Parts: sequence; C-alpha cells; structure tokens
Amino acid sequence: MQHPPDTLHARKRRKARAMIVSAAFQLFAEHGFDNVTVASIAERAEVGRTTFFRYFGDKQQVLFADDDAEVDRMCAYVREKATQPIGDDLHTAVGLLREANAATRPHAALSPAHSAVLVRLLAESTELRSRYLLTQHQRAVRLAGALVEAGTPENVAVLAAHTAMACELTAMRLSETPEAFGPRLDEAHLLLRDIGRQAAS
Repeated sequence: MQHPPDTLHARKRRKARAMIVSAAFQLFAEHGFDNVTVASIAERAEVGRTTFFRYFGDKQQVLFADDDAEVDRMCAYVREKATQPIGDDLHTAVGLLREANAATRPHAALSPAHSAVLVRLLAESTELRSRYLLTQHQRAVRLAGALVEAGTPENVAVLAAHTAMACELTAMRLSETPEAFGPRLDEAHLLLRDIGRQAAS
C-alpha cells in the first residue's frame, strides 16, 4: 500500500502535536493531572489554545492520543497473520492477540518516561481510570471485529478480546514500573493457560 507523501505541512502538524504531548506530560509529572489546565499545556508547548483543540478534545485525550494508531496496528497484525480461519479455538484467538500486542508495542508512541507518568496518574485518579477503561473497551470491540474477519465465531472473538483486555488491566494494576508491564502481562497469560489445562484434566 502506498503512503501519501510526507509534506512539509504534515511534518509541521506532527511536530506541533508532539510538542503538545511532551508539554502535557511534563506538566502532569510536575503538578499531577488535576492541577494542569489546557491553557498551561498550550503555553508550555508555545501554541495557542485553538491549536491544542485542533489535535485534542481535552487534556485527558492527550494521555490516550495514540491508542487508535496502536489498535490499527494490532488489527492489521491479526488480519495478516490469520492466514487460515481461527475457528472456535479460544486459546488460539487469545494467543494471536497477545502476539499482536507484543509485535506492536515496540512502535508505541509513549516513551518509557511518559509511560511511567501515565501509570502514576492512573493510580492517582479515578476519573482517568474510568477513561482508560473506556479506551480498553473500545479496543476490545475493534479487536473482536478483526478476529471475526479472520474467521473466528463472534462469541469466541468477543470473549478472546475481553480476556486479552483483562490480562492487560491485570498487568497495569500490578506493574510498579512501565518496565514491569511486559513480564506481568506474560504472567497473566500463563495463568490463563494453567486454567485451561486444569479445566481439560
């Protein structure tokens, strides 16, 4: 698939967006989420409020700004790797989503420093945890759709997507640092396999 040319305008837009994200995370790290305003983010990024709202609907959205792109990559991975219909094998469907997560995580937009700030803010703010849960639910809906396109029955696809979501939420809850997220996620998936073996025995 051909990508559109990388124009000067596109580069300027990416730069402005990146400056807003960087400024927001700096301020959130310094003052917490509730004490930071859109105006202060715009001022730190050296842009106007109008420019801020060109890219983000509110300050919460800055924290989850790249979720859509990450889910796009995961869905593309599922469609590309599922060369044969998955069928009703829940273990295979969950495993494919785990692979998609691992394959796309190195391309995540958030730096380790920004991820650390996000983990801290989620621990501190009920409002942000609610927004995070909403983004996770939306991700599960889209991933279930990708699994259905890959030949998975809808009931298995929905359960697989929400099971994968539960593993991610567990890893997020138990991770004290961003670096711990991957190992914690592996632990959650290992526990699932143990449950499957126990049920089969």
